[in-house]
Order: sequence, then structure tokens, then C-alpha cells
Amino acid sequence: MSNQDYKILDQCTKKSAIDLFNAEGEKCEHPMDKDVIAALRELKNLIGDSDDDYEIFRYRDEADKLWIMLLEKAIKCLRYYDEREPFKDKSEDKKPKAYGIEDIKDYYEKYGEFERVLYGSSRYYRDHVIHVLRTWLSGIGLLTKNKGKYLKKIEIKEKNTSPNINNVEKISMWTIIALTHDLGYPLEKAKGIIGVTQNMLATFITNPDVSVDFAFHGVQNYMNDYIVRLMSSKMEESKLPAHRYMDDNDEKKKEKEKKYYVARLQSKYYFKFQKSLERNSHGILSTLIIYKLLTYFLESDYSVNEDYYFNEEECRQFYVRREILRAIASHTCNEVYQMYMGSFSFLLRICDDTQEWGRKNISELYVKSKQKYELKDIGIVFGDSDQGNTCTVQEEITVQDREDTVSLIHRFREQALVYVTIFRDGQDTSRRDFSFERILTIKTDDNVEIKISLSVDKEKASQLIGELKYTSDEDKNSAFGQKFYQALAKDCQWEICDNKGNILLQSGTDIKEDKELASAATWEKGKFTILLMN
Repeated sequence: MSNQDYKILDQCTKKSAIDLFNAEGEKCEHPMDKDVIAALRELKNLIGDSDDDYEIFRYRDEADKLWIMLLEKAIKCLRYYDEREPFKDKSEDKKPKAYGIEDIKDYYEKYGEFERVLYGSSRYYRDHVIHVLRTWLSGIGLLTKNKGKYLKKIEIKEKNTSPNINNVEKISMWTIIALTHDLGYPLEKAKGIIGVTQNMLATFITNPDVSVDFAFHGVQNYMNDYIVRLMSSKMEESKLPAHRYMDDNDEKKKEKEKKYYVARLQSKYYFKFQKSLERNSHGILSTLIIYKLLTYFLESDYSVNEDYYFNEEECRQFYVRREILRAIASHTCNEVYQMYMGSFSFLLRICDDTQEWGRKNISELYVKSKQKYELKDIGIVFGDSDQGNTCTVQEEITVQDREDTVSLIHRFREQALVYVTIFRDGQDTSRRDFSFERILTIKTDDNVEIKISLSVDKEKASQLIGELKYTSDEDKNSAFGQKFYQALAKDCQWEICDNKGNILLQSGTDIKEDKELASAATWEKGKFTILLMN
């Protein structure tokens, strides 16, 4: 199999993946039920084992139908397992509905229409509609492989409590997160369109007044603040005040024995998300959209008043909704650092970013690319207490010339800076339970191979290092000499060695061109380190 969409669709529809959701999934609709599996298999058959990873763009209508089906089933599933709802273990006459789904469908359709405008507004604008479906598929693949080991580990993790969520609830949460995380993208990019329009008008109108006010006012601002506060809060266990169970009867005694919780605002999250909203970041804008359009979120219980107590199920449902919103908002808020590999926020970051290399501009969607990209593997390993957890992402891309290679390494470095930021050392990060490595292999048409690795170790300083394997051709080697390394970054340390490990050329030395060319045929390996700083 060479088509990546075909491969992941095949993996997600295997019996071993489907069986992970049988225990709880027989009772209700969910994002991996028989209807979804049938739709995934149909899409897989349409794509076929093609060598064109962009074949899926030809089936946008099928992808759109799948998007709304998945989202609707996710909401129904989460409602079914809400103990406060009249569905679980109740009369089969009552079935959960996804209220607000038509509103978000309408927004989604407008999103697709507006995306065509966005394609023309930015030279580097990339598809986000197919992208979110691929992100969802990538996450399903990770959660279900190795007999669902990651599915078992992923949870809502808090210092004092980790609410229990079953497999179909987990997959429903992931579905909402993955499919809606970019809904705010048009609003973020709209200002760019206005700016381009203003520049155009300036050619024949002096000081053109073209503006759209994207600020929130009045009741909208209060609503947004409420949503930001909800996703910035946590629960703490608390006892009911004495007057709540003064009557000495059986019902009051039972109430006294139950666990109760109060909500507390986490100011660090609150100001980080407020800053993200101030920047018009599409992650937090996406949370505002789904909260206001989907009744499932509008019915969230939340209050930080001292006399407002949550029982165990109310606490659990708060965390389910909060985790969905927090994961979406965090994916464009680098101030929020990641501490747990088994979190939905971490999963979204990894699946979202590994889509970035394989996405085309609109002008490239229906033509063969000069670059060939392949996501080799996302390795999620949960070790013991001594070994620790690791996430390793391996990618490969083939390019045609040295300029493309330099550009790719620059992009890799920019993403590396993001990872160093979100996996940074800070308060409580001694509890971070994983190390991260991202490896990109760049192959050129002239057989020069470069492997660049980002290592973010929980015990060591982060590193961005590269190795270059030369050919036996002097002319091809010379294209990857001193000028190449100097173009990578001003803070790049490098050296070139022969087959015995002797250093022939290195940074910090003024090398004459004739000396460099004279030894190019003997080059065996190049090594470089790029400093990780903004």
C-alpha cells in the first residue's frame, strides 16, 4: 500500500480496531459504529491503493458527509453515557439527539465556501477541511493500534482526580476535538483578506477606509469570558456544609457520604487563553463556535461560587466538556505546556502537526508534486517507571534541489521551536511523563541524504542535530558544502568528515573555495547542530 489515506483507513476498519468499542458501543451510536465503519470502507475503496496521496481531495462530498455523521454520533454517545440524561439503562423509546448539529453543519458549509476565498488570500494557505478528517483518522490509528494500548492510557488527568471515561466516550471526545479544532481558522485569516483589499484599493483611492471590527462587545464579551473561565478551571473535592444534612434521616446520611466538588479558576490557564483570544488565534475561536452552536456545550454546568457544589457525575461531565475545549484551545496557544503523553491535548498536537508536511496549496491539489512526502511512523511507547514514555515521529521527504532542502530544514527548525516551547521546563513540569523525538529524513534526487532530529528529553537539554550522508560524486557533494551549512542558520555548528572520521572542514574556519572543492570527493559524512533559540 502506498497511499497514506488508504493505509490509515484500512487500519481503522480492521476487526481488531472495531472490537475495542464493542463492550460499550453496542448500546448506542458512536464514532466507530457499524455505520461509520461502512462509510470509512466505502471511502477506502474509492481511493484505492493509489500512489497519489491527494486522491482523497476528489471525494470531498463523501468526506463532508462523514464529518457531520461523526460529529453527530459523538454527541449522541457522550449524552448517552451522561448519568443525568434519561437514556442509559432506561427505556429504549428514548434516544439521544445532537441538538445544534444543523447549526454547525450550516457553519461548516459556509466554512467550505469561504475556504475558496482563503486559498486566494494567502500564498501558503493550505486545506483545512480534508485536513481535520485526516487528523481524526491519524488519531484513531494511534489509539487503536497495538490492541488499543494508547486508548487505555489516554485519560483526563488532574492532580487530585482522573474521571473515569470508557472507550466510546474517549473516541467521541477525540472526534469532536479533531473535527472542530480548525473551525475558527476563517475568522483568524479574515483580517488578512481585509488587509489585501485595503492595499489594492490604495492604488486608486487615497487612504481607503476598509475595516471590519472583529472585537467582541457587550453580552458577547461576557459569553466568551464565561467559556474561557470554564476551560480554565478545575474541580476540588469539598464537603457539604453542615446545614445541608442536618436532618438525621437515611437520605441525608447518604448525601453526607457522597463526594462533592467545587470549581476553582486556574489563573495561569485563564490569562494564557485570554491572551490567545486577544491574538485572534483560531484554536480558541473554534471553542467559542462549538460552545455557542452545540446544545451539548450550552448545557454545561459551571460555577465558581462557594455554595455551588457538584456531585461526582456533574464533576465528570464538567471534565469531559472542559477537556474537549481545552485541547482545542491549546493547539494554538503555545504558552500552555504539555505534561502528559496520555492526554487529548498532546494527541491533537501530534496528529495535527504530522499533517503539515503532506498538505498542498490549492494550485497543487490536482497535479503531481515535485516533493514526495511520507509519514513513516508515529511511535507511542508507554514504558515502566524507570524507562519512561516516549513519542517518536519519523517522516521522509524527497526533494529535487538544495534550495528545497534548506527551506525544509528552516521549516523543521520553526516547528522544533514550537515543540521546545510546549514541552519546556516550568512549574510542575517535573511531572512531565514523556520524552519526544522527531526525525525527518530528506532525500535528494542526486542521492545525498540528510537526517535531522529534534530531541526533547525530559532529563536533558533539547537538541536539534543533523547528519548528512554524501555520495562518491564530487560535483554533487560540493553543492552541500560550506555555503549550504551557512544557509541553514547563523547559529549552526558543523563539520565534514572522511570515511575514517577525520574532520576535513568545519564551522569557524575560513575555507577557500578551491580547498573545499579539492576535497569534496573524499567527503563521507556531515554533522551539524542548530541552536534552538528564537
